[in-house]
Parts: sequence; C-alpha cells; structure tokens
Amino acid sequence: APFPSPSLLYQKKKKNLYHVDDDSLENSSSRGYFILQVFKLLRLVRIKHLIITSQLIQSFWEKCNVGVTLALKFVFLITLVSHWFACIWGLTAFIEAGSLGTDLLTTQNWISNWYESSYVEGGLNPIGWYNSIPRYFLCLFWAIQSITSIGYGNIAPVTLAEYVVANILMLASGIFWAYIIGNLVEAVGAMGTINREYLARMDKANEMVRGFATKDLPLELSGSTAAMKASTRVRRFITNQRDRASNKWLDSHSAPTLTDQYPTLEILSPELQRLCALHLLQPMIESVPYLSSRYLSPEEQADIALKSVSLEFSNGEHFTQHFGLGRGLMIFRTGLAYATRKNLSWKSFYWRKSCPDHPMDVNEILVEDDFMSERQLVYHFVGFTRVLFIPRSVVMEALENNESAWKGCGRWRYFMGKLTLNSVNYGAVETA
Repeated sequence: APFPSPSLLYQKKKKNLYHVDDDSLENSSSRGYFILQVFKLLRLVRIKHLIITSQLIQSFWEKCNVGVTLALKFVFLITLVSHWFACIWGLTAFIEAGSLGTDLLTTQNWISNWYESSYVEGGLNPIGWYNSIPRYFLCLFWAIQSITSIGYGNIAPVTLAEYVVANILMLASGIFWAYIIGNLVEAVGAMGTINREYLARMDKANEMVRGFATKDLPLELSGSTAAMKASTRVRRFITNQRDRASNKWLDSHSAPTLTDQYPTLEILSPELQRLCALHLLQPMIESVPYLSSRYLSPEEQADIALKSVSLEFSNGEHFTQHFGLGRGLMIFRTGLAYATRKNLSWKSFYWRKSCPDHPMDVNEILVEDDFMSERQLVYHFVGFTRVLFIPRSVVMEALENNESAWKGCGRWRYFMGKLTLNSVNYGAVETA
C-alpha cells in the first residue's frame, strides 16, 4: 500500500490535535489539562491591580460624577465576585464527580441532587461537557443567592467537601454584602445631596416668607421691575439655582470667588491655583481688551481670575454696584438684562442680552466713581442671570502695575468712556 503524503499526515495530526470529543475528555489526562486551564484563570486576581493602574479608568473616574461612578464600581464588584463564587462552586462539583459528563448524575454532588429534585424536561440542563453555559448560570444563580442572603434552598451541598466550600463562600458572602450595602447607601446619599440641600433651603425660605411683616410693598420701595411677589421671587431664585447648579452650589453665596466655588483650589500650590484659575476664566478675561494676554502676563491674568466673583440675579432685580466690592466689570454668562441710566427716564434704555463671555461697558468702568455718580448704569435682569464680576479696584490695580496695558489700551478706553458719558443725550435712546 502506498504511503500517505506528508500533507495528509499533517492534516490528520492537526485534526487530532484540535478535535476533542466527549470520550477523550473523560480520560485523566484531559481532566488534568482542564484543571490546569482553570488554575490559569487565577491570573485574573491581578484585575484589581490593573484597574488601579489603568490610566483610562483613572481618567474616567476623575471626570464622572462621584456618586454615579461609585454605583457603577459596586455593581461591577458584585458581578465579579458572583462570577468567581460561581466558578468555585462549579469546580467543586467537577472535582467531586471527576467529570462534567454523565458522571455528574452517577456520583454524589450538588448538581445531581439539584437534577433529581428540580430538573424539568426541556429546561436548564447542566449535564455534559458542552452544556457549560447552562451549568455556569446555575452556579451563578447559587452564588447570587448566597451573596444577597436570599437562599431559595433548591441548590444545597451534599458531600463534606461541598459543605466546607459552601460554608467558606457564605461567610465571605456575608462580609462582602455588608461592605456593598454600606457603600451603595453612601453613593446614593452622595447623588441626592443637592436635592436634600435644595429642600432644606426651600424650607428655610418658606419660614422666612411666613415671617414677612408685610406681604406686598409699593413699587417705589421694592424697586422691582417684575410683576411677581417677593415670596415667589425668592422661591423661584432658589429653584433656578438648583436647576443650574452642580455640587459647588452647596457652598455658594451672594459673591463666591473661585476658591468658594471650587474648594479644591485651597489645597493646591500657588502655581497650580493660578493654572486652574486660567483654565476656568482666561477666555472671559481675554475678552477685555486691556486685560488680554497682549498686555498682561498669565500670572497677572490668574491673579485677576482669583479676585473675581460670580454673581446671580433673579427675575426683576436691578444692579448698579456691589455693596461690598463697589463698581465692577460684568461679563454675562447666562441670562438677559437691559440697562438704564441712573436718575433718567425709563424710556432711555438699551438691551444687554445673553452674550456668553462678552464684557459689558469696558470703557466706562475705568472712569472715576465721582464722575459716574449721576450717570451710573442700572442693570435690570429678566429671568435668572449669572455674571462674572471683576471689581473695578482689581482692574485698576492690574493697570497700575502694568504700564504697557495702561498706555497701550487702558488710557484710550478711559478717554472713550469719559467722552461717551459727556456726550450722553438724556432724551435719546442709547444703543448697545
């Protein structure tokens, strides 16, 4: 008989190498190979180290909301631990039976016990090497029962080894479940902090409103331009704050600086404080001609950013200057307002609508306070408005310390502002 060709020998060897049937899996060498592959899975113990050192996961953790991220973390931990317990529980039955085939039914183990009491024809069948998926979900079902302390009782250990493994896993499950519950409660509490703070503030506001000596004030006393009661405006303002806020709202007040809005800045080094301040406000400061990077250094712009404050106004409020900081340069972030001249007719006005990162009255802010006393702009806000407020003292300090900014831009803006104020026609309508 002719000898087979080398190619046929290679194909036969390849087929024998990669094709494994039920009979071959039943022999001891195949079982040993299976156990070896199971022990290789122990390398997954390093998954915690990989998660901690992963730059991608670390970046995701830093950018996402802490409460949501914690919830996702513990859901992942429950899934991972349940998977491992299921694998250990299934491996226990395999070791007891010495096979995952029909020997599972002929030997004493928890799978044969479950099969005799709970198996339904056409349902989940864990017997056989190729029924690994149904068998895994049966093991996972037991693991989740043990971790969550539900315990339906339809899956129970039979042999001494299974009782030992079950006792160890259930003790570990109790400790792990207590850890998960405690941390999940903390995560859910963190996600509800703003809502709880909102309800607390609203309760205090309602208490204050009930203490009003008079419910309605004449327009000349209230100074409001909105046909809305003061009590309604107070409640609406707090709700608008909540709807537009993040966690920094919890520490906000009437004029929060950057360090008030972002407490993390207080624990950073001075260099990092300036760098973060530039990242937060540099585009808005850059929009002011004499405070732009053409004249000021990054350090000078950062100092201005750290001394700026954020102001919020509700519908119907008007504003001329801050009671503690005086006049200042306003850069609208959100909202709408119109401006009038102080002591002039309501008909003389012009609109200042929401122009993101756009400064208002960069020329007039440089004019002295005494000259502006009778010509002061009065802003009337329509709806909830948020602005960046740079006090005039901060602006003048920067120009005094930087001669090129004053000579190259500031003084010309000063002359333009004074000329505008001198030429104001009090009977005409101004345009923005």
